[in-house]
Amino acid sequence: MRVHRRLGFAILLMCLAACGSRLSQENFDKVREGMSQKEVREILGEPADASGASLLGLSSGEAVWKDDKTTISVHFLNDKVVSKEMSRTEKKGPPQKDSRTAEYDHFWS
Repeated sequence: MRVHRRLGFAILLMCLAACGSRLSQENFDKVREGMSQKEVREILGEPADASGASLLGLSSGEAVWKDDKTTISVHFLNDKVVSKEMSRTEKKGPPQKDSRTAEYDHFWS
């Protein structure tokens, strides 16, 4: 039985790797203001890092997805998207913020 589980898990990992990265411009564009964290995770997968806080009935948080070239950050307030940002890194130099994808930055300013 363990052999079947391991084989199934290995096949699943290969399929996921073959699908490519979920961190694309197309998937970033699918993330909309007001979406729940669950809806965002269905699009982007599990984040590489997530943090949050709660105070007086309000909760806020940030989730970050990363791969070799792309970082996507999504900010939540009461489990709903309030802002998102995408940056891409070229092989040389630090990550560059793509102004076309830094939506809702006014919220945090």
